[in-house]
Amino acid sequence: MKSLQVRVSVLAAVVTALLLGVAGVLMVESQREQIVAQTADRSRVHYACAGQKCVQLYQQTTVPMPSANVRYASTEIRPDLSVWPLSVDASYEVIGDGPALNEQTAMAVASAAQRQLNSVSLIVLGVLATVTGLVSMTVLAAVSRVLRPVAAMRAEVAEVNEHNLTRRVPVPSSDNEIARLGAAINGTLDRMHRTVEDTRRFVGDASHELRGPLAALRAELEIALSHPELADWPTVVKSALEDAERLQELTTDLLLLARLDADALDKVDTVDLTAIARREVSRRAMVTLDADEQVIVPGRRAQLSRLLGNLLDNAERHAGTEVVVRLKGGVSATLEVIDDGPGIPEADRERVFDRFTRLDEARTRAAGGAGLGLAIARRIATRHQGTLTATDAEGFRGIRFVATIPTGIPEPMKTSAAPQRVGDEVWQFLNGSIVSTHGHIPEPRPAPKAELDLDRIFGEHQPVTR
Repeated sequence: MKSLQVRVSVLAAVVTALLLGVAGVLMVESQREQIVAQTADRSRVHYACAGQKCVQLYQQTTVPMPSANVRYASTEIRPDLSVWPLSVDASYEVIGDGPALNEQTAMAVASAAQRQLNSVSLIVLGVLATVTGLVSMTVLAAVSRVLRPVAAMRAEVAEVNEHNLTRRVPVPSSDNEIARLGAAINGTLDRMHRTVEDTRRFVGDASHELRGPLAALRAELEIALSHPELADWPTVVKSALEDAERLQELTTDLLLLARLDADALDKVDTVDLTAIARREVSRRAMVTLDADEQVIVPGRRAQLSRLLGNLLDNAERHAGTEVVVRLKGGVSATLEVIDDGPGIPEADRERVFDRFTRLDEARTRAAGGAGLGLAIARRIATRHQGTLTATDAEGFRGIRFVATIPTGIPEPMKTSAAPQRVGDEVWQFLNGSIVSTHGHIPEPRPAPKAELDLDRIFGEHQPVTR
């Protein structure tokens, strides 16, 4: 029974049968006692006996007997009934001190009582079977209806593959667990679609970026080899070396992005951002630093240094005369890199963090890089549970990049002062505090008694205490 519908239906049938079975047994047992009592009442015969002679009461025949030494007796049949509905004969017991009854009559009375109990048992069994069947079919139909959207979702998910990631599962209009499951599946498919599209775009862009330097390097070498006597070999080698260095830088950035996407930041160190900022700024000419002392954050030293280095490379590439780095501590370390360059249009301030993105002013390889520096910087900030955004530069004409990295310092708790009771302000005023008073003056609370230095006050003449 692998089907969930069958399992739930069988479970409902078993539970219903057990509950109704217990109730049916109790009902049949109650009916059995009632039938035994009714049979005993109907079969009871009363006698008036004098000596060995007994006369049944309430009969037409008058039997003369002396009025003295008369005793009354009775006889009744108490059957021993079975709750098994297929029983035919029943045992019985004759109780009483009256004359013995006819055995055939007693057996007939007991058999009639057993047949009556059998009818009750069969009715109870029929009701039990009917109710159990109805409950099973109802549960089966309800579960089938509830799981119908799940079957539709399964069919849609089964059609999703790497070539068709646009399919989405149908989500019921009702707000229940099935609808939330469908929404979660669609959200997962959306994220998977975006990831695959980003990967495809990344592979395409990387191939395009690698093809350019390789084509240039190959063309230069082929031209030089075709006319070796006319080639300026030092210039050819220098140009080839520049292309090789560009390929190496691009490959290094691609490998770093791959590691940042795949690895988890599980091992972190204690990093002094101030020391990193001072080291990076000391290598550059037009950069000034305004930093707090020892801004400590958890993370990877090399990655955080790469984050600041990429931001500074981008700022120096576009700055006019000045680049400013500001570092402030707190609950989150705030790192700002500001330049006085042409700036970034507001519509492109989020797009610059995409991979292989170059704005119109920096599309040439001489003016701009491969378009991976800001993407790597944001990925590093995200891996450190932080953010990296581009905003307006206050007091500058260029752009300001703001990176926030949590320091692990808990936020200060906002303690609320205890409510002041009526009369406290008055009492503080009477004690010399300059505070406003209430409209009425309640009885002030007594001030705590100060311990007196009796030796200093009385000297050798100490007061006598009793």
